[in-house]
Amino acid sequence: MTPVDLACTVFALWQAVWSVAAFVAIWRDKTLARGGQWRISEQQLHRYELLGGWLGSGLAQRLWHHKTLKASYQQVYRRIAVIWLLACAALLCVWIASRLNG
Repeated sequence: MTPVDLACTVFALWQAVWSVAAFVAIWRDKTLARGGQWRISEQQLHRYELLGGWLGSGLAQRLWHHKTLKASYQQVYRRIAVIWLLACAALLCVWIASRLNG
């Protein structure tokens, strides 16, 4: 395994772990909201997204229709998602370049 392959693998695993954490956090927040209980702060939810859980958070938001209509939340979420998408694109370019340069 090349260093680039290892970096891609670690990157993907990092994203997967934090996506599961963010997915569960959004589900838990929705459950708490339905029960009228103390909620997970938006700051904490965004922290999960920023750490790499943006994809899991986005999936959970769509699945449970949670935080999808709150414009201020979506504005921050989308900025985080764009940052991670750019990071994914950059890593993909590095991976492709490593394959082409053999």
